[in-house]
Amino acid sequence: MELKTLRTFVAVAELRNFSAAARKLHTVQPAVSRQIADLEAELGTSLLWRSTREVRMTAAGEVLLEDARRLLALEVEARERVLRAGSGQIGQLRIGYMSSATARFLPALLQRFGRAHPDVHLELFEMTAQQQLEAFAREEIDLGFSRPLPERVELASLPLYSDPLVAVVPLSHSLANRRRLSLEVLAQENFVLFERAQASDLFDRIIGACGAAGFSPRVVRQAAHMQTLLSQVASGIGVAIAPACIRFLQSEGCVFIALQPALPAIELELHYAHYPVRPTVESFVAQACQMREHIKTQMEYRELGGRK
Repeated sequence: MELKTLRTFVAVAELRNFSAAARKLHTVQPAVSRQIADLEAELGTSLLWRSTREVRMTAAGEVLLEDARRLLALEVEARERVLRAGSGQIGQLRIGYMSSATARFLPALLQRFGRAHPDVHLELFEMTAQQQLEAFAREEIDLGFSRPLPERVELASLPLYSDPLVAVVPLSHSLANRRRLSLEVLAQENFVLFERAQASDLFDRIIGACGAAGFSPRVVRQAAHMQTLLSQVASGIGVAIAPACIRFLQSEGCVFIALQPALPAIELELHYAHYPVRPTVESFVAQACQMREHIKTQMEYRELGGRK
């Protein structure tokens, strides 16, 4: 049974008139009569009782009418779902994110996307940059907020904001009141750095900068999470060099101080597979593009000589 034939049958059954059904379907009566006859022959039973004055349904026709209406409604629903999926209105998104780099703006971005795409299911996974790389390789996430990826990685990237590296010292430290400081001033300090296994580029960049400043940092702790790094600095274990974005985490007892000369900033990017681009991914990237200037403003680091 073809949907076109079922549509013809439903029109005749509801209107109880072959001519009226033909007009509704923008065809001619002989074509309608032929489709009904072919359908009855296919099913091996009469569906309609006809006379010169009226058309009635048989018991078999009543059953088919109920099922045909349901099938045609499913067809309409399927068409709508396909169109909505093709425009990114339904589906799912699995998003990896670095909490330290996104805590300030991600809730608003997700909220705005959710309002425009209420039928897209969002799944969030807190991950380091390395974990996101591995998740992309296993096709476990569709989007990832992290630092720039190695050139060999075949993912598209949308830069969101630049994050300066700053010194983080305990509130009780003798340098805590400084507005700016040079790396050389920290040469005799104990250092707490973010774990190299999770962000090798960041770790190596800091070690290289210290080397260029004439010393090798005495690294006493490597933290697996930026929040842990802040807690260790606040407790007096050591000082840190870290992205300025972590000031938006729980940072009581820590002071963030600009470096002079400044070290090269690091980017926060939104990564995604560029081929094929899923409609839901494309819609999310478009939303992030619209909010990019706002995100840059939110994440801008200002030298205030204090915690924030």
